[in-house]
Amino acid sequence: MRSPTARRQAPLLIAGFALALAARALFLAALKNNYDMASWRIVADILERGGNVYRETSRYNYSPLWAALLVVLDVLGRAASLPLDRMVSLFLLGVDVASAAVLRKIALERGQTPMRANGTALLFFANPVSVIVSSYQGAFDNLSILFLLLALLWAGRRPEAKAGVVGALSLSVVAKHIMWFHPVLFAFRGRRRPDPVTALIPYAAFLLSFVPFWRGWEGIRAHVFGYRGLDEPYGIAFLRGVLWLPRETTTGILVLAALTAVVLLRGVEIGRASLLLLLVLLIFAPGICPYYFVWPVALGCLYPTAGSLVYTVVVTAFLVHSPDVIGLELPHLPGWSGPWWALVFWLLWEIRGLGAAGRARSARTAALAGP
Repeated sequence: MRSPTARRQAPLLIAGFALALAARALFLAALKNNYDMASWRIVADILERGGNVYRETSRYNYSPLWAALLVVLDVLGRAASLPLDRMVSLFLLGVDVASAAVLRKIALERGQTPMRANGTALLFFANPVSVIVSSYQGAFDNLSILFLLLALLWAGRRPEAKAGVVGALSLSVVAKHIMWFHPVLFAFRGRRRPDPVTALIPYAAFLLSFVPFWRGWEGIRAHVFGYRGLDEPYGIAFLRGVLWLPRETTTGILVLAALTAVVLLRGVEIGRASLLLLLVLLIFAPGICPYYFVWPVALGCLYPTAGSLVYTVVVTAFLVHSPDVIGLELPHLPGWSGPWWALVFWLLWEIRGLGAAGRARSARTAALAGP
C-alpha cells in the first residue's frame, strides 16, 4: 500500500510528465527543416534507390544503422502520410520515453523508492536540453545514450548480465559512436587487466556494420573516421589555429584525456564513471555541435548535483541563443564558452564529491578498525 506522502506526490508527478510531454509536442510542432533533417532526406533517398551513402554524399558521418532506420521511418511515414522529419521526431520522442523508463528501472534496482525513481525519470524527460535536442533539433544522439543506459542497467545486476552489457555497448557504439571510449571503461572497471570481450566486441560490431558499404571505404574514412564536428570557438579548438601544431593535435589530446580518465575511473561506480567520462569527452572535444551537449543529461538526472543543475541552466540558455538552434537574440545569453565552463564546473564538482566520499569511507574504516 502506498504511503500518504506517495499518494500526495502522485498527482504532481503525473502533471509533471503531462507538462513535459506537452513541451516536447510544442517543440516537435515547431520543428524546422534544418541541415540534419535535409541530410536524412538525402540519405534515405540514396539507400532507397540502392546507392552507397558513403560514396554519394558527404553529409552522413555515422554507421549504417541510423541510415537503415531512416529508410524504415520513411516507409512508415508514407503509409501514415507523414513526412520523414516528423517520423524522425516521433521516433526520437519514443527513444526518450524508453530512456526515462530505463532510468526509473535503474533507480529502483539501486534501492530508490518508487516515487523517487519516478522523479528521476521525470527529471530527465522534462530536462530542457533533452527536450530541445530531441524534439526540435532532431538529433539522434539519444539512441546511443539509451543503449548506454541499458548497459548500466545490466551491469548493475547480480550476477552481472554480461551478454546484455556487451550487446548494449555494441549497439550504443553502432548507433552513434559518441560512446567510443565507454567499452574500454566497462572493460577496465575494478580490474587490473581489461576484459577482452567487453573491450573488443563493440568495436568489432561497429567495424562490421560497414561491410555492406565497403566499396565506399574512402568516404567512410573521410566522413566517419575523419569527422571532427564544427569549427567553433569552443574549448581547445583554438589549438587548431596554432600554425606549428599538427592539425590532429586536438584529437590526440582528446584520446589522451579519455584514456587517462578510463584509468583513473576504474575504481569508481560504473554509472558515475560513465558520467565523468562523458564530461571529459565534451571538455576536450576537438570539434563541437550544439546537440553534443545532451550526452551527459540522462546520467546527470541519475546523479543530480549542483553541477548538473548549473550545466542544464547554462546549456539551455545557450541553445535558446544559438543561431544553429532556436536563435533568440537576447542580451547576456552565453555563447560557446558558456557550456564549456559549465562542463568544467560540473566535472570539478563531481571530483569534489568523489573526494568527500573517499574520505568518508576512510573514516568509517578507521572507526571499525578501532584504536
